[in-house]
Amino acid sequence: MTNVLKPWLALLLFVLGASTPGYSEDPFKLGQVTPEELKMTAYAPDTSAAAVVLYDLGESSFLFSKGTQLQFKRITRIKILKKNGLDQADFVIPYYRRADGNKEEVLNVKGVTYNLENGETVKLKLEDKAIFDEKQDANWYLKKLTLPGVKVGSVIELTYTIKSDFIKLLREWEFQHTIPVKWSEYRVGMVPFFEYSQVLHGFHPFHIKDAKIERKTVAITWKDEVGLANIEQRGALSMSVVQYQWVMKDVPAFTQEPFLSSAKDYLSKLEFELSKVQYPEQKPQFVSGDWESFTKELLKEEEFGGQLTNTAYLKKTADGLVAGKTDSLAKVKAVVEFVQQNMHWDGKHRIYTENLRKAFDKQRGSSSEVNLLLTALLREAGVAAQPMLVSTREHGRPMVGSPMISKFDYVISYVSVGGKNYLLDATEKDLPFGMLPLRCLNDQGWVLQAPAGKWVPLTGVEKNVQLVSGRLKIQPNGEVTGTLTEDYLGVPALRARSAIRSKGQETYLKEFANAGPDWVREGIKIQNLENLQEPFKKEYQLNRTGDSAPSSLLYLSPMLTHGQDENPFKLATRQFPIDFGTPVEETYMFTYQLPEGYELEEVPQSSAVTLPGNAAKFSYMTQMVNGQLQIISRLNINKTFFEASEYGNLREFYNRMVAKHAEKIVLRKKG
Repeated sequence: MTNVLKPWLALLLFVLGASTPGYSEDPFKLGQVTPEELKMTAYAPDTSAAAVVLYDLGESSFLFSKGTQLQFKRITRIKILKKNGLDQADFVIPYYRRADGNKEEVLNVKGVTYNLENGETVKLKLEDKAIFDEKQDANWYLKKLTLPGVKVGSVIELTYTIKSDFIKLLREWEFQHTIPVKWSEYRVGMVPFFEYSQVLHGFHPFHIKDAKIERKTVAITWKDEVGLANIEQRGALSMSVVQYQWVMKDVPAFTQEPFLSSAKDYLSKLEFELSKVQYPEQKPQFVSGDWESFTKELLKEEEFGGQLTNTAYLKKTADGLVAGKTDSLAKVKAVVEFVQQNMHWDGKHRIYTENLRKAFDKQRGSSSEVNLLLTALLREAGVAAQPMLVSTREHGRPMVGSPMISKFDYVISYVSVGGKNYLLDATEKDLPFGMLPLRCLNDQGWVLQAPAGKWVPLTGVEKNVQLVSGRLKIQPNGEVTGTLTEDYLGVPALRARSAIRSKGQETYLKEFANAGPDWVREGIKIQNLENLQEPFKKEYQLNRTGDSAPSSLLYLSPMLTHGQDENPFKLATRQFPIDFGTPVEETYMFTYQLPEGYELEEVPQSSAVTLPGNAAKFSYMTQMVNGQLQIISRLNINKTFFEASEYGNLREFYNRMVAKHAEKIVLRKKG
């Protein structure tokens, strides 16, 4: 943006002057650690905290000395309180670079560890050789470091500066972390030419939220054409700058709660989205929401769409896979199965790939390489396949308002056959055709299909089904024997098959045989281990030893080893929504042959609980059938996403299920 100032420069040129600081003190100095911080042994508001952020300050401002740049400075100070807080000394600073020369630079990285030894403060400085750079993908890099000499009791400080050519990437700020934060502050000096919308996440209130207008004079450079030469000119620019200040204090540690898709969506943080650029005497440029340009650029990107244009090396493989097949769906299934079985996913979530052919030859790669290869092979097989961008649950919900590649971290493949859409992922060898892993079930994904692309929902259509049935016999001495069958579909089936693949079948069966202190599983048989489209099935004998002689009273938990013994929702209140990802269906059906000469003293009563709108239902039924006792428990979670306001009902729903599953059968000897 070197020349963008030039048309109206004459209006704003002044003699070169010193910049008027927005704040009276320079906050970016190390060494302001107090004796009290060094002697601190616990954080009073949260005595369980392993570490605490004492002070975290960020400041973003605009520079005009090399075109238009953003500058971000940060200083953070952390107290280590317990051994499991030592990992707070590890820092990762992401930065962005493009092949066109535009880049971010991480500068002036300085770190100090302070320890109290024999009453004296000892300082250890971070050395340059302890700072490492790592390429994450085509555009993102990581600067990694660990502060030296950190132990329980240490206070650590880190400061760094990032200069960026990307005015769209105004740094977001996280006020909340996995450890408590005593003081977190973000300052932005907003110049009049750019307009950003602010998106606040989380629930913690601001301690300070302020904005004041200040007159600032900044150094600028621009280029003038003198003959055939470009001459760099220097001057100064005076403007009104809005100095924003946001502060949160005494922010509690963010605690991961069950069925929460991503902490990133609910941490207290501030994000910025560039919406308008307007220089004096020029028309405004509205910059957000241009998904068509985003799609075109990514499809042209050498390390993404470019990898799908020269795939002749896959032609022979593709022809072999679809030989003799006329049905399009059969072709798709053959290609998916080939990639699943022959490519090994390295566990990394990526968007870009430097060399898809190299990944194919090595038979190994990231999610991008596995699924871009799947897309390329499908195309070579004559199937219209498109790459699809996904933000995994861990990465956070995608930002649908503005196209930002950083808001995605994963690629899958999208095909439409016979009027039906299929979302395909070949990273997992045990994934049934057309099913996505749970990590991908996160709102919606972006299909990169010329000319404009489109959003497609990622909601799981395949239920998590668990069906357990058994016929058991109770002996007068309390011994119980019987045969049980377990059927799984969806995520439970995927987990079971993946566990067998990683542990080995022998180890898996050995662990499964141990059913706890009272029960033993024997004669275990597994079915449909490789047949992914059928339910994964286990059949086994379940036994409980009894006493040496008959008892006058016999007790049995009729849910055997399958009872819901605790409520996953332990907190009295919750600020975050609940996301199950997919519908849930669990059915348990047990039939008991009672011992002769005994009668039922107590038996759980039939009951049912239903949430409003049939969002979830739990039913428990007891009945006598042909002289045998039958227990049937059913759980259906029909709605996958519950708002925080529905938490109380859902928690009570689980409380009732736990209580019912805990009830026992009591048998009394007659006479």
